[in-house]
Amino acid sequence: MAQPTQQAVLVDGGTRRTNELTLQLELFDASGAGLVIPKQAAAQTDAPAMTQAAITGGESPTEAEFNALRTDVVNLRTTVNSLLGKMRTARQLAP
Repeated sequence: MAQPTQQAVLVDGGTRRTNELTLQLELFDASGAGLVIPKQAAAQTDAPAMTQAAITGGESPTEAEFNALRTDVVNLRTTVNSLLGKMRTARQLAP
């Protein structure tokens, strides 16, 4: 039989006047160390809209068009890295 890698331990419990049952659980990993459940991260803003319209007619982009596209890519990279960081903090991805 496989050994559990995590366990929940009942720390406290009780009832209220409204007959609601209250429980306080703590989570532990296989080594006995307590697991910390992170708080929900702040909402991530949507990736910004593209700043440059599509080029038509097959012409080469100007320096300004290229730099605008580069800025868009940097902004998108920042948004993706922020989301990945939040997912790692929430233990949805490995660190």
